[in-house]
Amino acid sequence: AVASSCDRSTDPHKHIYMASPLTSADDEALIEEILARLTLREKLGQMMQPDWRTFRSAPKLSEAGAAVLPAWAGSAVKRALNAPLTDEQCDRSVGRHCLGSVLGGGGACPTPNEPLAWQAQAAAMQRAALRASSGLPLLVCNDSVHGQANLRDATLFPHHIGQGCMRDEGLVEELGALAARESAACGINWIFSPCAAVALDLRWGRTYESFSEDPALCGRLSAAEVRGIQRCGLPMAACAKHWVADGGTALGTGKFDMGGIGKAVKSFGLDQGNADCDDAELRATHVAPYLPALAEGVLTVMVSYSSLNGVKCHASRALVTGLLKEELGFRGVVVSDYNAVQQCGDSYSAAVCKVVNAGVDIVMTAGGLFGDLTWRRQLEELEAAVGRGDVPAERVDDAVRRVLRVKVACGLLRRAAASTPAGGDAAAAASRCPLFDAAVPPMGDAACVGCEAHRAAARRAVAKSCVLLVNEGGLLPLPAGEGGRPAAELLVTGIAADSLGRQCGGWSLEWQGCEGNAFTTGTTIADAIRAVQPGARLVSGRAAGRQATDGRTAHGHARTRTRTHTQAYARAHAHAHARAHAHARARGHSHAATCAPGPAPRLRLTTCLPQDVDGLAWLLAHAPLSFPQAPSAGAASRPVAVVVTGEAPYAEGFGDVEELRLPPADVRAAVALADAGWAVVLLLVTGRPLLLPPPLLSRVAAVLVAWLPGTEGDGVADVLFGRAPATGRLSFSWPHAMDQAAAAARLKGPLFPFGHGLQTRAVG
Repeated sequence: AVASSCDRSTDPHKHIYMASPLTSADDEALIEEILARLTLREKLGQMMQPDWRTFRSAPKLSEAGAAVLPAWAGSAVKRALNAPLTDEQCDRSVGRHCLGSVLGGGGACPTPNEPLAWQAQAAAMQRAALRASSGLPLLVCNDSVHGQANLRDATLFPHHIGQGCMRDEGLVEELGALAARESAACGINWIFSPCAAVALDLRWGRTYESFSEDPALCGRLSAAEVRGIQRCGLPMAACAKHWVADGGTALGTGKFDMGGIGKAVKSFGLDQGNADCDDAELRATHVAPYLPALAEGVLTVMVSYSSLNGVKCHASRALVTGLLKEELGFRGVVVSDYNAVQQCGDSYSAAVCKVVNAGVDIVMTAGGLFGDLTWRRQLEELEAAVGRGDVPAERVDDAVRRVLRVKVACGLLRRAAASTPAGGDAAAAASRCPLFDAAVPPMGDAACVGCEAHRAAARRAVAKSCVLLVNEGGLLPLPAGEGGRPAAELLVTGIAADSLGRQCGGWSLEWQGCEGNAFTTGTTIADAIRAVQPGARLVSGRAAGRQATDGRTAHGHARTRTRTHTQAYARAHAHAHARAHAHARARGHSHAATCAPGPAPRLRLTTCLPQDVDGLAWLLAHAPLSFPQAPSAGAASRPVAVVVTGEAPYAEGFGDVEELRLPPADVRAAVALADAGWAVVLLLVTGRPLLLPPPLLSRVAAVLVAWLPGTEGDGVADVLFGRAPATGRLSFSWPHAMDQAAAAARLKGPLFPFGHGLQTRAVG
């Protein structure tokens, strides 16, 4: 177990937690009456959760296409998959098969991607569910891990790693409620959050989804988010994930495999790997964060792709039924992860028997989106397994009972009021009345999405999540100056300075996140700084405008024009320069061009890609920068350069790394600026602690960590200029070197300990 002397409880069993019963005796009676009326096929439909993108006839992503994930975003394949569902498609899928729940995987959204379109699609699916023979309302699921992140223009909050640094359970609860309301405005009633993982190796690509390396802090904040989600005032279920020890896998054991997708990409070091730990460590480190959430009444739990002591968690009856359901008393739904069943056997039939018998109640599946194993065939395989006796009927009843319990507990199902005339036969009247009300569940107000109040709360959270690691000479907060003029010359640069994509990170409009600024509405850190100091100069090597040069995808014969900030800067400083080089990741030709003052150069890329990759081409560019010398020593005050750097967006699998390295170009820029006389503020936009090389750390005057703040970059500027105090404290200890990537190694003396965070006061 992880321990430290800094403000953490080292005894996760100090309090005894009991799982909430979730429902009343009357509710349980209703559940049993409904269960008794369902046929086997109706019951099995409640246990299947397909991706709604499979409900239409549309292109599927081949293995060749999967090789360029997530570049397929925005392609013709995605547009076809996200075409609005028709009533006929909903009836043919949801209605005919009596489905109990559906999800939209990462990047799934109706067209147009706006709340009313989401509501219309959810209502169509709900009507189909109510017209089905079972007549049961539908659970509509989404990964809203830091806001309704599949929705354009939604409010995106700091990822969990930043929320862990706030040390504010009330604010975490508030953010959970706001995320739930914006999700409910899209017809969603089940959110796959919070992540209760204790991330023990910073190289893991899901580190930012964890609140902390400390089990006690993870537990408190997970429970707070559950409260916010499930008490948002609308039907909504939370989901604690990923059961269990997903954050404790050993380096080198990972294998990125999502039922076919992973076959097209490289193997990874940690994700979906194996955790070796004894029972005491399992309970103290990895089970402990779930206990407060269970006591809070979390309605669902998702199982981890990973293995424990060599056994897949999805196939472990000891973990799912023995520990979670029986020992801890969890009465809600256990759901599989996306396409995880296929990992647990040589055939789907064998795998689904293992998983369902282990205690998984709902099978979440891509359902044919990435291959030929459709969810309809999976449903048939499960039905055949029950018919053979490989899956007991009692196990099916237990699973469906739990699904109904969640629908009752979150307000989707309630007993219908019986209408009995005076002197009439109550029993006869009851037999003629429906058991439960059948109506499309209420949805949230579309006007709340991205509203000023939600963005203001996100801005507060961003400011509270920022951690000040270094502040030599009290450089921060920066003086605001007067009349919009900075008190000192201010320069802003770095790869993350003007990038909403890097601020938001993974799980933001796309599964692996987006680059650039065009994908949603928000305020970049550079724009937030210039809102306070309009005279601040932005020096950036990435293209301005709708498409980012760094990682831009070109589709078909698309032509693009960009005007870089470097060119604008070159007009004022003749020594500024940039060189761009395009490289085709397929057959074709690449050309180089040099950017200089004067007419904009033309950069032409021709490429020919195989048909089944959907015509994707990659255009990559890098622009080295030159910086002016700092003003003379006679200037009123020392000039300041804010270097905003950090990681490109990523999510599970693709985010596993071998080195915790800052972008080399930004390191060189920060060192060059410091050597030229600038006071350098290093501002980190990152999903995990990254190494700070001694030559860099010895030169910078301040280091501020903004983590992955989301859409509201103003919160970062608030801390920089003292509009809000710096109060954040590390939820992960910070490593000296790569040999401290694992939490256990950092116990011997990290660069910055757990709980570290310098404080500043708000100015004015």
